[in-house]
Order: sequence, then structure tokens, then C-alpha cells
Amino acid sequence: MNKLFIVRHGQTDWNKLGLLQGTMDIDINEEGIKEAKDLAQKINLKEIDICFSSPLKRAMKTAEILVQGKVPIISDDLLLERHFGDLEGEKVTLEMIKRQWDYELNDQTYHIESARDCLNRAHKFLEKIKKEYPNKTILIVSHGSFIKALHFNLVGYDAQTDFLSFSPQNTTLYEYILK
Repeated sequence: MNKLFIVRHGQTDWNKLGLLQGTMDIDINEEGIKEAKDLAQKINLKEIDICFSSPLKRAMKTAEILVQGKVPIISDDLLLERHFGDLEGEKVTLEMIKRQWDYELNDQTYHIESARDCLNRAHKFLEKIKKEYPNKTILIVSHGSFIKALHFNLVGYDAQTDFLSFSPQNTTLYEYILK
């Protein structure tokens, strides 16, 4: 059994503008740095055995601020944000989000990583840490859509699940038990 603390990276200029970042390597802004520093004050690092982070700058910088050099950080490509293909850099709309998280449609238009593929990648990451890091308390720093995929892998989902019912916010700590 693992205890997981999952955090979405600090704010970026693209978050502020409502632009779809996907795998674009955008760094956190001054507000994102402040958010991460504030959250770092609330995390008991003595509880954390290891930190996993997406290799993208916005996640890695957030992880570095959170662990303050006191916990090892492992960069893992499985934690990358969902790839939004040709839509990266575009303004996010509710219709766009609904389409991207329609499990039945499983949309790959515009070269987007499908919802099912993202959910499968999250499942693969969770299985990996269960096998390689049993009984550890783990801090995970990643991205909104990928954290959504982790969340639904941890709480369960099916084809009828409302994936829009959970929307991870920047530098918010989510806690789970992985059995």
C-alpha cells in the first residue's frame, strides 16, 4: 500500500491566459513560484520517501520548490501532460474539454492523445510505483489532465464516468491511498 500526495504544477503564463499547454515546455511564473513556496510550508517532508515529477519545466520547478532538496526527485516521462497535438497553444473552451474527455468518442482529432491512452498511461505509472516502490509515501508533481487520469484510476471509472467532475487546480495537494 502506498500513500500518494499528488500536486499540479504552479501557475504558468499560459494557465493565466487559458491556453492549452500539453507537452509544451512552459515554466511557472512568479505567481506559480509563490504558490509552490506556500504549499511547501504545508507539506511534512519527513513523511515523503520519494518525489516523482514530470520532466517538463513547470512540474520540475514546482517539485524542486516543494522538496527543498530534502527528498530525491525522479523525473518520469509517464507523468508528462497529455499531448494535445495541434491544439497546444490554443485557447481552452468548455466544448474542447468535453470532447477530449468523452470516453466513448475517444477523440484523437488534431493528433491529441486520446482519453483512453492517457488513462492507460496513468494506470501504467501506478502499477510501476506499486511494484518498484511498495509501502512508500510518494509525492507526485504533474499536470492537470494527467492528474485527472491518475485520480480516476485511483477512484475507479467506466465508460459513463463524468471526467469533468474532477478538475485539478494549480499547487493543490490531493491525497490518495494506492492499494
